[in-house]
Amino acid sequence: AAGMLFLVYFAPGFSTPLYYYQIDTLNFSQHVIGDLAFISGGVGLFGAALYAGVCRKLSLRQMMYFIILVNAVLTLSYLFYTSHTRAMFIEAQSGFVGTLAELAMMDMAVRATPKGCEGMGFSLMMSVRNTGIGVSDILGSRLIEHYHFTFFNLVWLNAGTTALVLIAVPFLP
Repeated sequence: AAGMLFLVYFAPGFSTPLYYYQIDTLNFSQHVIGDLAFISGGVGLFGAALYAGVCRKLSLRQMMYFIILVNAVLTLSYLFYTSHTRAMFIEAQSGFVGTLAELAMMDMAVRATPKGCEGMGFSLMMSVRNTGIGVSDILGSRLIEHYHFTFFNLVWLNAGTTALVLIAVPFLP
């Protein structure tokens, strides 16, 4: 489960490159970027409510397949991130699907934690998650800065590496 968490969060990230793309290319103000984050978080609440109902009907393995696939496909919507209006819709769907994915990962981490050491086990899982997120963002930023990837190349790479994680799902206990 810890390996799965790392793989899911390790896909070359584009949160820092997205920020600079918003500032440098789209000329968004800090206020607009804050509004987009608010939209993403607000719609994420609907994702959380949906997960509460769906997780009772589907197995965790089914949820993992579905969420990882949907996340990989919808990551490609960032290829159309070219205006304020499109950014609002893309950030909304990203918040919704991102919350579903995050909850599925947390569900897996909780279930994989051995009885009797839940606090330590879950904190180790979250450390793996946080390491994956940190390395992911550094990797994505480095690909743009040192290897001259474009933001859109990074979107393709992120979606592809996210989809590759589907190979690991059958190996989960």
